[in-house]
Amino acid sequence: MENKGERVLAFLNMIPDHTPGGSTYDLIRAATDAPRYAIDLLVVKYFETVKALGYKSVNMGLAPMSGIERPAELSGRALKFAYERISASGHYKGLRAFKEKFAPGWRNKYLVFDHDFDLFFIPMALKRLVEHEP
Repeated sequence: MENKGERVLAFLNMIPDHTPGGSTYDLIRAATDAPRYAIDLLVVKYFETVKALGYKSVNMGLAPMSGIERPAELSGRALKFAYERISASGHYKGLRAFKEKFAPGWRNKYLVFDHDFDLFFIPMALKRLVEHEP
């Protein structure tokens, strides 16, 4: 997305999706002085573009730790607590809220771990994943 002077205000990149008829984007960014709606407009334009290319769905990616409604296990309760109460998870809440605007069909993804103590390392691992750290 560019302004009238052809300065890039926001961008995203289309990445390979191995789902038949599916499209995926990643690395969505906006300039600090871009209009507030720039990312929303960019995503809508992306949807229009991939639809015109014949794609049937768009994978908007994950919203880590969100969507845990009534966990029965201690591990699930700990993740729900972290998501709701720890400020570091604010990014995930914003990510979920952004994606909710587009009425997505949410599907649960599960994380497998050996011990409940592994939960202490999950927030940092997710942070690194989101920030694309090695």
